[in-house]
Amino acid sequence: MLWNLVSLFMTRGASTIFMLFLARLLAPEAFGLIAMATVVFELANVFVNSGLGIALIRSETVTDSDLNTVFFSNLLLSGLAYAVLFAAAPFIADFYSQAELSTIIQVMGLVVFINAAKVVQTAVLSRRMDFKSQMKANTLGVVFSGFLAISAAFYGWGVWSLVVQVLSSALISALVLWLVSKWRPALEFSRESFSRLFRFGRNLLMEGLLEILYQNSYVAVIGRLFSAEITGLFFLATKISNLVSQQLTNAVQQATFPALSTLQTDNGSLRRKFRQIMQIMMFLIAPVMALLAGLATPLFTIFLDERWVGAVPYLQLLCVVGALYPVHALNVNLLNVKGRSDLVLKVGLVKKAVNLALLFLAIPFGVLGIVASMVVGSFLSLIPNTYFSARLVGYSLFDQIKDVIKPLISGVVAGAGAWFLVGQQGNVEFLELAGGGVFGIGIYIVATLLLRGEGLSVLISEIKKRRLGIL
Repeated sequence: MLWNLVSLFMTRGASTIFMLFLARLLAPEAFGLIAMATVVFELANVFVNSGLGIALIRSETVTDSDLNTVFFSNLLLSGLAYAVLFAAAPFIADFYSQAELSTIIQVMGLVVFINAAKVVQTAVLSRRMDFKSQMKANTLGVVFSGFLAISAAFYGWGVWSLVVQVLSSALISALVLWLVSKWRPALEFSRESFSRLFRFGRNLLMEGLLEILYQNSYVAVIGRLFSAEITGLFFLATKISNLVSQQLTNAVQQATFPALSTLQTDNGSLRRKFRQIMQIMMFLIAPVMALLAGLATPLFTIFLDERWVGAVPYLQLLCVVGALYPVHALNVNLLNVKGRSDLVLKVGLVKKAVNLALLFLAIPFGVLGIVASMVVGSFLSLIPNTYFSARLVGYSLFDQIKDVIKPLISGVVAGAGAWFLVGQQGNVEFLELAGGGVFGIGIYIVATLLLRGEGLSVLISEIKKRRLGIL
């Protein structure tokens, strides 16, 4: 977990810096075009991964035949996915009424091949709990691709500088993973291996496809009904929100999934560990999302320019969704640990049906109404997301509310305090940001101590155990 968190702060920290530089050099329309193209190649990536990588990590034993089968399966699927992407690109461009989008998709789609080539290497390193090597690969990919993108933007490449960033980041990380991993493919394919692994992965494939379609349905609707500029504002707000909530949660999940899979038959230990992870995650994420919402205006004023101010209200609402993201993600992770990918698919279908209904009901209220529907959907999704956790390990919705309510209350108080202080600094943005941040953190710590938040005590206890060498 430590190496994943180091990777998170290095890669996402660098990503944030590069994104801010690019936002100053490029117009919102460029980000809007990339948002539209991203929908397509993310679908292709899910199709290529097909859940086989997770199936490899989760398996108790893995043979060379399993690894070779997954490697060549992914290469074949990547070829099919890219062929579909290439043929569909002109029609997608017509859908958005953006002629340039066709060539962008056809070039950017090459990332599907690159990602397919590193699925097995990532799985092998994850099974060995070697997240340090993955950290090196991800960090180098982000840093070098960021410099390349900024250079391209400076010389007038426009939206193509973002395409360069996507392709070079994937290529560099793949090359480093191949250098640090000793596994190499052999010409071998086993129908038995594919069938066994795909039985688990097929449900994750369907859920992954549905998840990408659902997540990007917002971009698709906004891009179709509104301008590329507004799409870019929404896309940037989403990226900033996800930098904290999703990436921090995913970093913890990637590290804990292989270890927790060893407890899949011990429901008591599994429930206890998941509660600890939930408490720690909410203790860390709730204040960050609350302060991000409260300090959004000075943040945008200092680091961007007036072209991006329209994204502030979107970001503030998305911070609510981000604060609840760990609850949703950890419940899905629990189902995967238990080997119930079928339930992951069922829960995903229910959640997406509800959220898509809310999306279409919100269209008459504009983009702000659409973002507000995401907040409502996030709260409603807690019900199906926790249902099977209660049945499988006894971790009910009521238990989870008890674990997350204290950090959420403390975060809301801290964010409100920071927002209030921002209005008292005489429009000096740097003072607003610094003063609001320090004031908000102080309020959060005091509120956590007064409410006796479990996340802080669990985190301190785990740190003491590690220092004393207690497992």
